[in-house]
Amino acid sequence: MNEEQDVSMGICGKVDLESVLKQSLEEIKNSAETKALLESIINRSPAVIFFWSAEDGRPVEFVTENVERFGYNKDDFVSGTLLYHNILHPDDRENVRNAISTSVAEGKEQFNCEYRLLTESEDVRWVYESTLIERNTDQSVSHFYGIIFDITHRKLAEKEIADNERDISVLYSAVTLASESLDIDDLLSEILMEIGDLLDIEAGGVYIIDHDKREANLRAHIGPEEELTSSISYSKEEDMFKNVADLPKHAIISEEVVRKGSRFVTRNNLTFYLYSHDKVVGFVLLLTSDKDSLNEKNIKVLEHVGKHIGIAIENAQLFEKTQGDYEDLRSVDKMKNEFFANLSHELKTPMISIKGFSELLGEGKFGTLTTEQKRANDAVVRNAEKLRSLIDSLLYMSMEKEGKYKYNFTTVSVRRFIGNSIEVARAHAGANNIVFKEDIPENIPNICGDEERLSTALNNIIDNAVKFMSEGEVTVSVQDEPDQIHIRVKDNGIGIPKDEVDKVFDSFYQVDGSLTRIHGGTGLGLHVSKRIIDVHNGNIWLKSLEGFGTTVHITLPK
Repeated sequence: MNEEQDVSMGICGKVDLESVLKQSLEEIKNSAETKALLESIINRSPAVIFFWSAEDGRPVEFVTENVERFGYNKDDFVSGTLLYHNILHPDDRENVRNAISTSVAEGKEQFNCEYRLLTESEDVRWVYESTLIERNTDQSVSHFYGIIFDITHRKLAEKEIADNERDISVLYSAVTLASESLDIDDLLSEILMEIGDLLDIEAGGVYIIDHDKREANLRAHIGPEEELTSSISYSKEEDMFKNVADLPKHAIISEEVVRKGSRFVTRNNLTFYLYSHDKVVGFVLLLTSDKDSLNEKNIKVLEHVGKHIGIAIENAQLFEKTQGDYEDLRSVDKMKNEFFANLSHELKTPMISIKGFSELLGEGKFGTLTTEQKRANDAVVRNAEKLRSLIDSLLYMSMEKEGKYKYNFTTVSVRRFIGNSIEVARAHAGANNIVFKEDIPENIPNICGDEERLSTALNNIIDNAVKFMSEGEVTVSVQDEPDQIHIRVKDNGIGIPKDEVDKVFDSFYQVDGSLTRIHGGTGLGLHVSKRIIDVHNGNIWLKSLEGFGTTVHITLPK
C-alpha cells in the first residue's frame, strides 16, 4: 500500500467516525428530550411514581416531583430523611404491611390496595396503590415499583352516597314503622334504634306528654336509663306545651358539663318535638359527646322522623284507647263501627305522609336514587297503595252499614273493568311467577252498576287468589247467560279446607287466623266483595278443593 492510499483511508475512517459520533450524540439528545418530556407529563399527571427498596419501612430510591401534591419534597424521601411508611395513616399502617407481606409470601408479581396518607400539613388523603414486585434470581424481593393515585374525591363521594343511603333507610324505616305499628312501646324502641344507627349517641329517650296530668313521661329509652329523667312535671302556669305555635319546629342543641369518673366532659343534648296535627304529643332527647354527628343534614333527617313519630304516637294512643274501650262495649258490631270510623280517619294522615315522602324521593330531593334506593322507594309506594286500599274498605264498610254510602250506577263496560282489575293484579304481583289469563268474549254486553265498586270487588277477589300463591295461574273468564253475565276467577293455589268454605265471606274472617299465620290480610276483602255484589242484585259463591285451587263465581244482572 502506498502512502497516498494510507492517507486516503485515514481520511475516510475519520469521516465515518465523525458520522457515527454525530448520530450517537443526536440519539442521546433525543433520548434526553424524550426523558424530559416523559418526566413533564408524569409530573403533571395525577399519578405519583415510587421506587422503593425492599428494606423495612420501604425506603424510597426514586419518586417523581409531583409528590409535592401531598406537601412533601422528593429529596426528603430519596435522602432517607423520610420513610414512606411514616406518612401512612397510623390506622392503616398495619393493613398495608400485611397486604405487602401476603403478596410477597404468595409469590405474586404485584399488589393493589387503598389506604390513607397524611400530608405534611396532617390532612388525610385516600390513595390507591398499584405496585410491581421485583425479585432476585433467588426469588427474594429487591424492589417495589409503584404508582399512587389520589382517590380522596372518590372516597368522599362514596361516603356521601353511603350517608344518603343511610338517611333514606332511616326515613323509610320510620315511615314504615309509623304506618304499620299501633304498639307505642315497640314503635318508639324501634325508632330509637334507627336513630342510634344515624347518630353516635350515649343515651336517648322518647317522652310522651300527658296534658291532663301536666307531665312528660319517659316511654322508651336507649342506653343507660339513669342518664335520663323518668318524669318531668310542670304547673298549669308554666305549661311549656300549651301554645304549640310558640314551640320551635326545629331541633334544639344545648351543651352541659357532666362528670365522667374523675373528669368533666362536655355533653351535647339534642331535643326535637313530636307533633301531630295541631298539638305536641312528646319530644325526643338525645345525649351525645360527638358534636360532629349533629350536623345540619342529620338534624333534618331527625326532624322528618319526628313528624312521622308524632302522627304514629297519636294513632297508637287512639288504638290503645280503642282497645281499652273494647271491654266496655256490649255489641261487637258497635265496637267495629267505632273502630272503623276513628282508625280510618286517622290513617289518612300517615298515608298522605308516605305518599308525599315517596314523591320527594322519586323527584330526587335526596339525590339521584341508586337501584337499592329505588327498590326502597317502590316498597314505600306499594305500602301506601295497600294502606289506601285498606282505608277504602274500612270507610266503605263504615258508611255502608250506616246507609250513608252513595252508589253511582251507570252503564259499565264489562271488558273494561275486568281488564283494569287484571292489570292492577299484575302490578301487585310484582316478581312472583304468577300468570294472569283472561277469556272475555268480544260481544259481551254492558251492565248497569257502580264501576268503581265493581272494580273493588273483583280486585279483592283476584288479590285474595294471588295472596296464597307464590307461582301459578289465575284465569278470569266471562260467560254471557240469558239474564245475567257469569264471571269466574279460577286459581290453582292452595285451596280452602272444606269446613272453612262457608265462612270466607264473613267480615274479618281468615282461613288462617292464628298469630303465626304466614299470609297477610285483614279478612275484609271477600266480605266487602260480597256486599258490593249483593247491592248489585248479583250472587257470589266459590268452590274449592284443598291443594288444588279455588274458583269464585259472580253473577250480575244485565
